[in-house]
Order: sequence, then structure tokens, then C-alpha cells
Amino acid sequence: RCLGFQYSPTLRPFLQTVVISMVSYGETYGKHQSGFGLAALSLLTSGKYVIDPELRGAEFERITQNLDMQFWKSFWNLTESGLITGFNRIASCPVQVNFTLTVPPVTLRLPLASDPNLTATVSPPIAHWGPGPVHMRLISHELREGQESEELLALSRTDPPPISAAHLPWVQKQPRSPWLLIHFHGGGFVAQTSKS
Repeated sequence: RCLGFQYSPTLRPFLQTVVISMVSYGETYGKHQSGFGLAALSLLTSGKYVIDPELRGAEFERITQNLDMQFWKSFWNLTESGLITGFNRIASCPVQVNFTLTVPPVTLRLPLASDPNLTATVSPPIAHWGPGPVHMRLISHELREGQESEELLALSRTDPPPISAAHLPWVQKQPRSPWLLIHFHGGGFVAQTSKS
């Protein structure tokens, strides 16, 4: 069965991998085994779902209609397991900066890039209960100027604080980037931590 027909063709293999993983895990879910045992058994049973799209579709339908919320939490929590985390370290490019920050609920005055003498005012976010701190993760492929400043490290929730370039002489500090990508995540049970 075709999955993800409305998406780009380059995205289909990824979506099929997620579905094959889900139906394989769903077949073994509920058996009294450790997380590693379930993952290994799921890997062994995944072959039949790769070669038989009809079987994959039927199992996908069974899972989505019959399994409870605990299954979904268990499946999506696989990304938090040590096995997957270890695989990411092998298969992915490591980042030089990856630490958590807590920005207090105070108004920030930030200098403009076009004219550092001028500032922009950023008010703290207000939720149902009033202003609160913002928890975030700073991720950068390369260490850049300002990412190890005293002001930024003071906001770090990492204990001990992140290692600075002064402790890593082989790391070349890059100039500030003209681009910034911000990703807001709504939370929920899919992401247990910001690492996922």
C-alpha cells in the first residue's frame, strides 16, 4: 500500500521505515521482555513487513485501531533508549554545542544586527499562569563566537556546565552566523526530552 502519497517522494522511504518499525514493534508489544529484547525481536520480524505491503497495511490497521496509549508511548519512547542514542552517535555527525538553558522571565534588550547601538525589546512569554522561564536547548554543529559567553553559560542547566573551547584547543571557534533556526516543540508524550 502506498504511504505518504501526498509527500515528496524522498520522504516516502523514511515514512515507510517508521511504519515498518511500528508494525514490527506492535507485533511483539505486550510480550514480557526487556526493551532490548523487544527491539531485537522487532528487528527479526520486520523483514516480512518490508516485502509484503498488504501484510504491513493490515498490521498497521490493527495497531491503529486496537492498541492503547501505552503502546504509543512505548513506541515513541524508543528514541530515548540507550540503543537508539548510541546508534545516533555512530550514524550522525556530532555537534560541538548541545546544552540546555533556562531563560528567566525577564524582558530582554537585544542589540540589532544592523545597528548595535539600537536594541529590540523581547518580552517574556506569558502562559495561563503568567510569565515563566523558557527551557530550551542550544544546538550548533560548530562552536561559534558568543556560545561560550559568561552570560549564556550562566543560563545553562547542564551540570557540570558545558565544556568551553578553552578546554578543547583543537576546536576552532567560528564567527557568529547570520542565520538562526528556532524550533518550537509543543511537548506531549512523543518527545520525552529535548534530545529526541
